[in-house]
Amino acid sequence: MGTFHTSHFDSMSNYSVEEMLNAIQNIDPDVIFIEAREEYYKQFGVVDGPVDMCITYCYCQDNSIPVEMIDYWKVTDDSYKQNTTTDDRDDHIHQNIMEKLKLYDDKKVLIVCGFGHLYPQMNRLLDEGLIKENPTHISRLFKSDGNKFEYPSSICDVWEQRAFFYAHTYPESIQADESISDEVKSQWPVDKNNWFYDSQMEYCDLFKTDQLYR
Repeated sequence: MGTFHTSHFDSMSNYSVEEMLNAIQNIDPDVIFIEAREEYYKQFGVVDGPVDMCITYCYCQDNSIPVEMIDYWKVTDDSYKQNTTTDDRDDHIHQNIMEKLKLYDDKKVLIVCGFGHLYPQMNRLLDEGLIKENPTHISRLFKSDGNKFEYPSSICDVWEQRAFFYAHTYPESIQADESISDEVKSQWPVDKNNWFYDSQMEYCDLFKTDQLYR
């Protein structure tokens, strides 16, 4: 299932967080794979993916749905460019998906990722021999059951951890890495004035009041 990341919070996108969560609920998966890096979750307890991935993770926590993390990217002089999707990255994501699928034989697995990864991953799965199906009435998946929309209960805590990670923890590790050039390091300054952190925490104003749009 493709997602829009921050664009979910723009009403012009016609794809709200509520619709995203409705689809997850209506698909009713046994397990969900999300676009976040497992290594940093294990090391720091942070869900380092985009905002829609953090929301999906928290939804899973509220509904006792197992979560697996499948993203891959590294900051190096050779491979790093901000906000890009590459074949190498999608190859690694595909490898992660295939390894995780071995853990869930005969289970309904929902892979949630940004639209930039949707077709690259779908094509790789078809190349593996998986079969494409065309369910009818797809639009119904995004409809609510009539309940009032609420964000998952732990989203502010999870999002605060993510904001701090990208404002301080991750930039500090990059600045300390002698293998990374100054040019690349300049793209990852430590957030000394908390400008980035504060800008990210503005999302919590939406979360706390269950607002869908900025």
